[in-house]
Amino acid sequence: MEKNISVDVIERYLSGNCTPDEIREVYQWFRSYDNIPDGLVGLPDDEKDIVKEKLFAQITSEINNSDNIEHLNIDSVNSQEPKEKIDGTQRNSERKMYSLWIKIAVAASVTLIIGVLLYPVLTNRHKIAPEIAKVQFHDIAPGGNNAVLTLADGSEIILKNAKKGLLSQQGNVNVSKTSEGLLVYKANSDDSASGNTKFNTITTPKGGQYKVMLPDGTKVWLNAVSYLRFPTNFSGNTRQVEISGEVYFEVAKNHAKPFIVKSNRTQITVLGTHFNVNDYPDEAFAKTTLLEGSVKINGKRSVGILKPGDQASLNENDEMKIAADVNVKEAVAWKNEIFDFNNTDITSIMRQVARWYGINVIYTGKPAPVLYKGRISRNVNLSEMLAMIKYMGINYTLEGNNLTVKN
Repeated sequence: MEKNISVDVIERYLSGNCTPDEIREVYQWFRSYDNIPDGLVGLPDDEKDIVKEKLFAQITSEINNSDNIEHLNIDSVNSQEPKEKIDGTQRNSERKMYSLWIKIAVAASVTLIIGVLLYPVLTNRHKIAPEIAKVQFHDIAPGGNNAVLTLADGSEIILKNAKKGLLSQQGNVNVSKTSEGLLVYKANSDDSASGNTKFNTITTPKGGQYKVMLPDGTKVWLNAVSYLRFPTNFSGNTRQVEISGEVYFEVAKNHAKPFIVKSNRTQITVLGTHFNVNDYPDEAFAKTTLLEGSVKINGKRSVGILKPGDQASLNENDEMKIAADVNVKEAVAWKNEIFDFNNTDITSIMRQVARWYGINVIYTGKPAPVLYKGRISRNVNLSEMLAMIKYMGINYTLEGNNLTVKN
């Protein structure tokens, strides 16, 4: 069927005058969501917000109080696990792959009508649907720009609290914070040959992220629970930094000085390129995803060359696999304020959630072999994320910062 939809059908849906076929049409359109109804394209933002709020409340209410969701023909995936006994009944562990846009994203973000996945959730939090308020007994805000800058002399600057402007002067390098929260290193003169190299470190906590421009013009984004150690000037024949966690690089081109990124499991060498490195200690693989340019990946013994669209995965045994034509948008979604799940199990989802909301996740049993697929804004409160978890069919309890997932 045509994936676009008319404004008339949306209006009838909101007023409760849709036929069963039109209800299915709304759900089908909302599921794929490829096009914006022509009648909404020119609306002012405040009027779009009104429509979004109405859809948000209406669809959430129906999912919460009826079985209408069964009309959505949600895809399924087969698990290789044997049948298992759950709640006293035999149930095949072939699981439904839930489409988060349909089952739960309506309760987690309002990227609905304008059709742009990167559009932030409503700024008017007081208008959130009653269904979300039910789990808002203990709320935690999403992460944001928060990091600690450790200078060469060991002194620390809390970047979240630092005012814009000059923060420090180290040798001939000025360190400043812009009004947008960008940390900028800028050399007043060329002292790259002076040998007076000083090292700084940026560390993000749980619920933190930050962006920095290095003295060579390279831009770096740090995800939560990550760090970057770098010189205040790149002396010598290379530009070398050290990282942990997840970091995205847009490396300034300099063919005379290769840019080297060292993490726990990999060493990456580039001249000028865009790539993402995910090397958290609690992840099974260190993943490097290349968006443009070319990079060389070195493990302890393994070596690989990536071209744009490739992703290298390296495990603890130094075994490297390179996948071609991966979804690079998924790999860098965090930088664009999106959680992007693609056939992702609950433990992987929860690791991302724990880092971003600063919570601890506990499991009462072995997590079920269910895979989830969808995109959700990282700008929602924990209560909205928990409402999403609820619509996944996952039971949980939250006590303080401890989220217990019940299996």
